[in-house]
Amino acid sequence: MARKKNDNWVELKDQPVPEGSHLLEVDDLKMYFHTQDGVVKAVDGVSYTLDRGETLGVVGESGSGKSVTSLTIMGLIDMPPGKIEGGDVRYRGKSLLKMSEREMEHVRGNDIAMIFQDPMTSLNPVYTIGRQLGEGLRLHRGYTKEQALKRSVELLNMVGIPNAEQRVKDYPHEFSGGMRQRVMIAMALACDPDILIADEPTTALDVTIQAQIIELMKKMQEQNGNAIIMITHDLGVVADVADKIMVMYAGSPVEFGTADEIFYGSAHPYTWGLIRSIPKQVKDKKETLTPIKGNPPSLVNAPKGCPFSPRCPYAKDICRQKRPEATYVGEGHYTKCHFASEPGFIEKNAPATSRTKGGEE
Repeated sequence: MARKKNDNWVELKDQPVPEGSHLLEVDDLKMYFHTQDGVVKAVDGVSYTLDRGETLGVVGESGSGKSVTSLTIMGLIDMPPGKIEGGDVRYRGKSLLKMSEREMEHVRGNDIAMIFQDPMTSLNPVYTIGRQLGEGLRLHRGYTKEQALKRSVELLNMVGIPNAEQRVKDYPHEFSGGMRQRVMIAMALACDPDILIADEPTTALDVTIQAQIIELMKKMQEQNGNAIIMITHDLGVVADVADKIMVMYAGSPVEFGTADEIFYGSAHPYTWGLIRSIPKQVKDKKETLTPIKGNPPSLVNAPKGCPFSPRCPYAKDICRQKRPEATYVGEGHYTKCHFASEPGFIEKNAPATSRTKGGEE
């Protein structure tokens, strides 16, 4: 059943992507928060493109700007205190930042959906799972209550929740953590969105459930062809699902490339630190993890030069005085490091990853 056409709204996902454009284009996006302590540059110059069927991994420590970037795309940042200081976000050639709140209500959940980080706080504890799953269907698709309930049962079956006909009447606290995360995925996929944003979808889940959730998302993408933005602090989570990876630090991308380029040819010291933090496969010989020393900088008083310089073992005076520009080390693969173009710097210092092409040891 088609959604009711209110306000003469035309379904964006039914429109073709303009020639020369991408499904989603984030162009030099800057989102700052104006606080009593100063201006927090939470997102400071983020750019990437995404096409249908692609998966983009956005990786970085807490506070690097990963979630704020996605919340800005969704139009879920309160302004004030937030303020867009520059850039644009275009979906099928249309600027999301120039849309009114009424227009964004048509986009959220229907064209672009988001799996939020904590399903227990994202789900309303006083409403049944079925009611919450059906809300988007009734709003965007014009379903009746009975139609929404039937579709909710189908969605729960689709994400592997047993006895869906009964569980659809249950409340969030009656589900385990992994089951609640599956409900969040079902809710996000209810209206067949073009783009699915998954914000730390496996956080606080045991490794078995993590693998199931990742496999479920891959299966849903194969069936629906949607694009996925996978936000995580763990490079290992996106190792086998991402086509492209953007590594963020202190609100800005520090490296961007294909998954192979990031894992087998990374060129930024921060990326190297993340790679060294990935637990290796169990072997006879025990190997200790190498943590990244220090803490991320304050985004109110960010370092003058390279934001990673206070923690970087290779930092020199130029790193503390001048912010590095993007250096391309391959087609589409760039890094923001002063020494990336120095002969031998990358080859000498880049870590040997625990992964090899083809999955061989």
